[in-house]
Amino acid sequence: MQRKKLEGRKKTAVMAAVFLAVNILAVCLIGRGEIRAIDGNLAEHAGDTGTAFHEIMENYKHSFRLFAEMMTQEIGNHPEPDAIWDYLKSMDSKMLEIEGDTFDGLYMYYKGRYLYSWDTPYSQYEETGYVATERPWYKAAVEGKGEIVFTPPYMSYANHYILTTISQLQPDGETVFAYDIKMGDIQNLVSGLDRYEKEQVMIFDGSGTVIGSTEEKYLGGSLYASLDETADSVEAAKKEMEDAASGAPEELAKAKDKKEAAEAFYAFRQDLGNGMEKLLDKKEETVRLNLNGRSQFGYLHREQDFNFLVLVPAMSIVKATMTVWLIPLLLTELLLIYVIGRVSKGIKNRELRDAYVELGQTQRRLEIALSAAQKAAAVDDLTGMMNFKSFRKEITSALDDMEEEERGILVMIDGDHFKSINDNYGHSVGDEVIKLTAQMIIGRIRTVDLASRLHGDEFAIFIANTSDYSVARRIMEDINNTIGKEAKRRNMPSITLSAGAVIAGHGDTYLSLAKAADEALYEAKVTHNGGFAYQ
Repeated sequence: MQRKKLEGRKKTAVMAAVFLAVNILAVCLIGRGEIRAIDGNLAEHAGDTGTAFHEIMENYKHSFRLFAEMMTQEIGNHPEPDAIWDYLKSMDSKMLEIEGDTFDGLYMYYKGRYLYSWDTPYSQYEETGYVATERPWYKAAVEGKGEIVFTPPYMSYANHYILTTISQLQPDGETVFAYDIKMGDIQNLVSGLDRYEKEQVMIFDGSGTVIGSTEEKYLGGSLYASLDETADSVEAAKKEMEDAASGAPEELAKAKDKKEAAEAFYAFRQDLGNGMEKLLDKKEETVRLNLNGRSQFGYLHREQDFNFLVLVPAMSIVKATMTVWLIPLLLTELLLIYVIGRVSKGIKNRELRDAYVELGQTQRRLEIALSAAQKAAAVDDLTGMMNFKSFRKEITSALDDMEEEERGILVMIDGDHFKSINDNYGHSVGDEVIKLTAQMIIGRIRTVDLASRLHGDEFAIFIANTSDYSVARRIMEDINNTIGKEAKRRNMPSITLSAGAVIAGHGDTYLSLAKAADEALYEAKVTHNGGFAYQ
């Protein structure tokens, strides 16, 4: 009897050792897969952010080409500088209608003169020693040799936005067209990203200046500056605030904002420590960091002129990649339990039956948790619509499944004047307007159609089994009408939706369709009043 007990204990110890060893090996192998999945997810996130960013920059260039074409025609008709100056001032309101809040003033160098659209007397420029040909915008245009160029952006604390100048040297080798733009569209892009819980996304230029950030106070900070240089900027901002205390209230408010932003960015750089150096050393690789006492994954996608930084808490990314590690781990445990059960079948049949019952319950709980996690990863938290990632996946699948003769219509949708609602009523009211808009979109399409909130006030729908643009136009008109009526009934501010459409068929790709639809949307947005255009 004693001998049997010893043998039973020995078998139990052996099985426990095997169970532990296999689990350790499985965790190591699954961990490698998890790391590869994290790399892939963060690389895709940074890449998608970069793609959307370049679309915005291309939109800036598109508007500038329109301005340059109009100026070239006017110079051909009325070449005198005074006439051009008058025309430039009249162009100011036209460009404001086209660009909206993005536009911030026109100017140019023409026949040895500095011409501009502002009402500022030229004597003020002369008093400050302003020489157009020595300014960064002129030099950058000359170096660009006819290409459209951007000068290094900077933060305007008086107006709370990032400013840059877009310019171009004309064929005569002397004339330069230029105007200032507010890069708010980039901040809107970054603010609308919500792929991971509590993530931070930053876009910065080649000199390290942050031009887009999920934390607005980081705008204008330099990620390439040393910690000492960042601390010096805090002290300089404090001194500027002290000097402004006896001046105009608006100057004091500007100095206060600058000081608070400098302090917030310095605190971030302190938390980041040498993390920036690690990210710069690791080319297109995920880096493990520690921020605010929390483990984070960082990924830096670098390009020649701009960089895209993604920082995600470890728990957020683990949740997002649950299918990578949970299923293999579950299968490993099931296999181990099955093998051990087979080996010990003659010893503990009753215990084995209990184990299978418990296993079934555990498996069911894990399946429910996995299903819930997968569903949560596919929808937009605010509206319950498909998010960008799942919408792109569904569109790609629909295009692949189409017959040669089948057609559909992809419609890209953007809210008009939504920013004014956030500015005037606050983000909570803005969120309610977004939810109302989503409800009206979903309520006006069929079950075979698809709808998604991409980010911010941007949506998209895919209308199946049609190539008739009038169908898409009627749907958008119906959506805009119902939004207006329902917003009035609920005593809420209302927006209109502008839309750009493109016909889709088998063999098309989501990226090519989205780009074409965005170009049509750009044309529709000119009126900022529920316009509709198609390619």
